[in-house]
Amino acid sequence: MSAAYVFIQSAVKDPRGVAPAMRAIAGVKQAHALAGPTDFIAYVEGENQDAIAEAVLAIRTLEGVATTDTRFVILD
Repeated sequence: MSAAYVFIQSAVKDPRGVAPAMRAIAGVKQAHALAGPTDFIAYVEGENQDAIAEAVLAIRTLEGVATTDTRFVILD
């Protein structure tokens, strides 16, 4: 199992629909709007890093997403 946190910058003034759209993507377990320099954070799980990459690429296609910064979780 692989997991990652994805930090997302918004490209829209009204981001209310972005987090729910992220949650509809396979592998996205949580997605939240934030106050601060990062607009959203998503927690993604998948069978492997390829599955994580697919979810991140799907996030990038959403209207309102400008950039993503993915941080893989190191599981022990």
